[in-house]
Amino acid sequence: MSLPKVYLPHPFSTPAALLVLLALGAVSGRAETATPAMTASSLIASPRDPRIQYMGRVAFAGEAEAKLGFPGVMIRFAYRGSAPTVLLGGSSAYCAFSLSINGWEPAVVRLPEGRSELPLPSGPAPASGWVVELTRRNESWQGVASFFGLALPAGCELVAPPALPTRKLMFIGDSITCGEAIDRLPPELDNTSRMANAPRSYGMLLARQLQAQVHLVSYGGRGVLRDWQGKMDTNNARDFFPLALPDDPAARWDHSQYQPDAIVVALGQNDLNAGLIDEPVFTAAFAALLGDLRRAHPGAAVLFTESPMRSEDPATEDGRKREFQRRCLRTVIAAAHAAGDSRVAFAPLHQYSGTPTNAHPVAFQHEQMAAELSGPLRELASW
Repeated sequence: MSLPKVYLPHPFSTPAALLVLLALGAVSGRAETATPAMTASSLIASPRDPRIQYMGRVAFAGEAEAKLGFPGVMIRFAYRGSAPTVLLGGSSAYCAFSLSINGWEPAVVRLPEGRSELPLPSGPAPASGWVVELTRRNESWQGVASFFGLALPAGCELVAPPALPTRKLMFIGDSITCGEAIDRLPPELDNTSRMANAPRSYGMLLARQLQAQVHLVSYGGRGVLRDWQGKMDTNNARDFFPLALPDDPAARWDHSQYQPDAIVVALGQNDLNAGLIDEPVFTAAFAALLGDLRRAHPGAAVLFTESPMRSEDPATEDGRKREFQRRCLRTVIAAAHAAGDSRVAFAPLHQYSGTPTNAHPVAFQHEQMAAELSGPLRELASW
């Protein structure tokens, strides 16, 4: 039985908008221009092939599968000659990637549920080859994506991709950090714009600006202590921080694989959604998370920030929540400084109120958030 395919034409011959439509499967008449799919004679490059890079947390299931649960995880490789076919899978119909080749404007690839194939374009390549980046767009709760490797036809040569940046960042947060609903603009006539776009989130933007790798360890609807419904028995930040797959307690992450130079913690929006928490309890939750970070990453600078979805008016409920969280964070940071940990700080963040139908910040507001956090992050990390 053949697997579903997502077809892409040669990048030189197709405008970016049509490329996106083809990746979405909205245009079907150009299938004959695609690279032939995997054949029985194809060789398979394992997900563990050293010529394949990853940025972000990945859980390997033996040699034949790499699972991606967090947003923003990138698969990266380079090839010359005949095009490989990317072997993918999704546990739901919401798994999606941004596909960029040699830095071109990304196309959107939405996977069908189950296994599928993504043929890539053949043709003359630069000396460095075609550099392919597949970056997971969607949130953690929207399903686990799988990468089963590359089918390499005759004449396909995998080459070493360019080295990743040496600087390293990590962002721990909720749906805002995931890039939830980032692409929408009024009048928002359908629900497709609600899909996340992690590659355009403020954390990914900051990483590109600062020439750094980045891990998004984020989960929509979760907090440092409570989720958006006020529940404490869901896997909140201290539960998913040690994991490679945020909903699989058995998928432990080896922190030694990635030691960030700086960590940004952007939590609290969901914790206070159902109302205020006892102040010492909320303060202790942030202190405990800082302790987890220090045990895993003792040398990292840690920058706490706040929710951009809250009003800055102190007379409003949101304004009171904003000041409440600031008091808690000031207490945590003061205690860290008193204990000799000077590489912990707080950076305020203005309100970026999204659109009338959804308070999540939109793309250009993520750009503003990145600009606002850039200075404090550079100063704390000594960049």
